[in-house]
Amino acid sequence: MKNPRKIFGYHMVLDLYGCDPKALDSMDICYKYLNDLADLIKVHKQSQPFIVYTDPIKYPDKAGISGWIPIVESGFSIHTLTPQKFASIDIYSCKKYNPDIVRKFTVKIFKPKEIEEKHFLRGEKYVHPAKK
Repeated sequence: MKNPRKIFGYHMVLDLYGCDPKALDSMDICYKYLNDLADLIKVHKQSQPFIVYTDPIKYPDKAGISGWIPIVESGFSIHTLTPQKFASIDIYSCKKYNPDIVRKFTVKIFKPKEIEEKHFLRGEKYVHPAKK
């Protein structure tokens, strides 16, 4: 019998349109989103989230927040554009997770009117060094 294919990672990409601008522009909410998402899908945080605010005067078309949290299993990132009520989110983990849980949690926080969602399998040819 052949060995089943082993995937290295699972990558979910969410583009959110028509979001709550208060959530998109809140360092606290974006920090908590990344931190709580790691707990929700039971991955191991390597540090607390790193969050930065883009100056709306200097970069009016890019005003918003960018953030990332490293996890042992890989990492999550968020980028918000407050004036456009838009957010892009990447959830990448070598531990399998339930995309429905991630989607529902994300919708609850950012309240988008529309979502584009994509899924990718990563490292389809990866062979763990211990299994060679």
